[in-house]
This record gives sequence, structure tokens and C-alpha cells, in this order.
Amino acid sequence: MRMTAALLLYGALAVAVTGGLRAQTEPLPETPPEKPHVAVLLPLKSATFGRLAEAVRRGIEAGLAAEAPRENALPMLVYPTGDDNKEILDTYDRAIRAGAQFVIGPMTKNAVQALAKSSAVSVTTLALAVPDSDVLLPDGMYALGVQLEAEARQIARIAAAQGRRRVAVMGLDNALSRRVGQAFADEFARSGRLVVDQHVFTLDQAKLKRMRDAIVSDKVDAVFFALDGAKARQVRPYLGRTVPAYGTSQLNSTDSTVVGQLDLAGAVFVDMPWLIAPEHAAVMTYPRPEGGFPTFEAARFHALGIDAWRLSQLLLDASYSDVGMLDGVSGYISPGPARTFRRDGVPAQMTQQGVRLLEEHETR
Repeated sequence: MRMTAALLLYGALAVAVTGGLRAQTEPLPETPPEKPHVAVLLPLKSATFGRLAEAVRRGIEAGLAAEAPRENALPMLVYPTGDDNKEILDTYDRAIRAGAQFVIGPMTKNAVQALAKSSAVSVTTLALAVPDSDVLLPDGMYALGVQLEAEARQIARIAAAQGRRRVAVMGLDNALSRRVGQAFADEFARSGRLVVDQHVFTLDQAKLKRMRDAIVSDKVDAVFFALDGAKARQVRPYLGRTVPAYGTSQLNSTDSTVVGQLDLAGAVFVDMPWLIAPEHAAVMTYPRPEGGFPTFEAARFHALGIDAWRLSQLLLDASYSDVGMLDGVSGYISPGPARTFRRDGVPAQMTQQGVRLLEEHETR
């Protein structure tokens, strides 16, 4: 499943976890016993998002299991849902009535926005997707997500810091790619830089030649790819490997080959420490699941689950503004505007040998 589907993310079955140990999975009664707990709402019954929801669930369990035992720690109950917003809101209400004192979820943007617009939020809630800017989160509701637009803004700041002044953007003709490209352009413009042109991905050699000629004539000094790694590798050689390239974590994908690494050599991107910084202190704390991950997207959502659990414990002990910065496995996390946590990835560069982490002086 590609990131474009993953970013849209969100019963009768529950998993109870206490004291850092996962209990046996068993059916949750129609009227669960009232007891204080942390409720986790995940779309585990969804045909579209179920696999990524499972990755998040395992990440949350890993976060809990790595904690030192705490006195009066709340147990955790997972409430599986499907995609229907009414079902998700009903499940949220059911969790509250069952004694939830904190809720992690829901997990899709649509469900998060539906919950934000309802009057259902009555305990501290950490949503796992960032709503649109025109949707306000109510008191007590916060959001942390895997958001490509935020990565595009971070990369725009890095490109400006590296001296790029005139950039061309290449993306797909769809809403997500346009949002990512626009996020880059808006942030790049803040520092007085300019997005000279925006191109739509194509494999037509005549069109690619015209793009390359435009890059030369417009004195473009970098290209931003609002594309995944496979598509960026297809077009980079036609645009010239000497033109500096930038992108989001989409550039870093499991289908890379030696030839592919050559095609994207030099490209700068950001990604989670969980994927590219094995010696990161937080990353070394959490063991990898046996058998690894089927996709990079699954690995990223596993990391999101770990940090969601860690944030839940901080929010249970402190106010939003007092949380400070969390050096997380999904990035550097800090309170941002509109009750949305800011997540900064680790800057890195593609090389012919693999991925190289950038030093701080190379990005500022």
C-alpha cells in the first residue's frame, strides 16, 4: 500500500495490555466493565487501512512494553473499527462510557475531522492524523500524523539553507501531490526564494526534453520531487543528474536498486529515524518485530505507534504546552500551532552506496 493511501487513515475485539505485557486477545463485551484505561481506536477491520492500523497497534504495544513499570499505570484497550465515521464516533463514545481516561485515535483524516466537529471529545485525545487547516481541534484534542506536507515544508527550509534560490517542482496530477508541491512552494517563498515552474510527471521523452530545456533557460538550481522514489528515479536521468534534487520521505522506498541509487544520487530528503538512523538513541530502545516490515510505510506507522504511546504518557502527566520536545523514533516532536504536534524528520542524502545522514551544518 502506498503512502498516498496511508495518509487518508483510522468493536467487538480488544487487546488488553498492562504492566508492559500484552494480554491474550479476547472479545470485548458489548458493555465492557467500567475501569480507567487508555483507549486506542484503530481501523483494524478496514480492508483499506487494516494492515497499517496493525502496524500502529504493534508500535503502541512496543512503546508500552519498553516502559519501566509505573505505579497506577492505566491499562490499554484496543477498540477495532472499520471506516464508517458513525461507527468510529459510536466506538469513541463506548470507550468513554467504559472508563477511558485517554484516547489514542482515530487514525484517518476523515474520522479525525468528524470527531473534531462532533461534541464527543470529553477526555484528552491524541488523533493519529492531522486535519485540514480549516478544521479546528476542540479543547483536549491533539493531533500527530505522518504528513507529507510537513516534510515538504522542512525540505524547503533545508533547500533554502543550502543556497537554492530557483526551484522547479515535479508532481502527479492528483490532490495529494499538489498539496505537497504547494506546501514546498509556500515555505520556500517565505525566505524570498522562488518556485519557477511546476511540471506534471510524464515519461514522454519529448515533454521531458522540454522540461530539461526549461530548467536550463529558467536558471533553475534545484528540482523538488512531489513523487515517490520509483517515479523520481524514472525521470531524474532525463532532467540531468547534476541538478540538485529534493523530496520527502516518499523518495526513500523499498524498491531501490543499485541503478536506482545512482539515478537519485545526491537527492536530499527527510525521513524517520526509525528507517534511516539505526544508531539513534530512541531507535535502539525498541526491538524490531520478528520478520521485519513488509513495506517502509508499515515501518513508518509502527514508529508512529511507538511515539503516540510515549506522547500519551506525557500528556497524562502534563499540559500540551509543557510536553516540550520528544526525541522520537518518528522524528523530533514538539507542540505546534492549533494543537497539532510538529514532527521534524532526519535530513539525509541518497548516495550510490545507500543513505547518508546530513550533519547539522549541512542543513542550516
